[in-house]
Amino acid sequence: MRFFGLHEGFYEGVQIRIDQLKDACDRLNVEFICLNSLEVNFSKLPVLGKGDLLYNFSRGSSYLESLLLNDEVTTFYISSPPFPFLNSDTICYTLQHSKRHIPQPKTIFSLTKDKKLLNDYVEYLGGFPIIIKAAGSTRGIGTIKIESWHNLFSTIDYLLIAGGQFIMREFIKSDGVGRCRVLGNEVIQTYEFPLIKNDFRTSSLAFSELKPIKKVVYAKEIENYCIEAAHLANTESAAVDVMIDPSGNPYILEINFPAGLPLNWKQSGNTIAIKMIEHLRNKALRNAK
Repeated sequence: MRFFGLHEGFYEGVQIRIDQLKDACDRLNVEFICLNSLEVNFSKLPVLGKGDLLYNFSRGSSYLESLLLNDEVTTFYISSPPFPFLNSDTICYTLQHSKRHIPQPKTIFSLTKDKKLLNDYVEYLGGFPIIIKAAGSTRGIGTIKIESWHNLFSTIDYLLIAGGQFIMREFIKSDGVGRCRVLGNEVIQTYEFPLIKNDFRTSSLAFSELKPIKKVVYAKEIENYCIEAAHLANTESAAVDVMIDPSGNPYILEINFPAGLPLNWKQSGNTIAIKMIEHLRNKALRNAK
């Protein structure tokens, strides 16, 4: 059995994922093949078939993944994605969650300079502060907290000229952001990132600067929301970000697929990566029958 792991170059955290996935494959006697889309020979791509596992474990590599996908290869996708397949932004998933009434911050899927519309939007979002989030942003970059009309007007003027897609969201007050790691029909890990000092975000720092995460236990209802959110994004494996307000109400912020793996993997026995490879291996064996 072969595992094909895809990535596009190296940004912070990619090498850690490579090391963990390779270690998991070695332990499970699965051949590990890592393909960097920036270096691979597109004229001599491998043909994947039954018994092969495929996981695009970083941002990018969309064309390479689309070319390798077929009806026989085993992936974390619930159903075969369309061709060509491009990684969806988390905002696309948020749209699906909104239509299925999964609890999340109130969201306006548009940005406008129309002051009458903005007045209605701010009122709908519960007043200031509000959040503006850029499509395609990651690790808190592109997430902006707006405190007043002055901030809103000047920020929107710039963003609309600069270009891009944005959403406006209700600001949820909390001490941190939880993450539920979904695999199949269960949550296999839950933990919480504390807020950064003098910041409203949890993940804008380099990995070396991040505070230790703490384990948390969520009610089964919250875990079920996370599982449903991941499945609506057509994946059996995702990290779902959760925020709990002071009254105990849960909000699904976004799903992350692919998602980072634990930094303390050597101390924890690399259990998450091993479970992920086991999941794909077992799925491939079922499909082969």
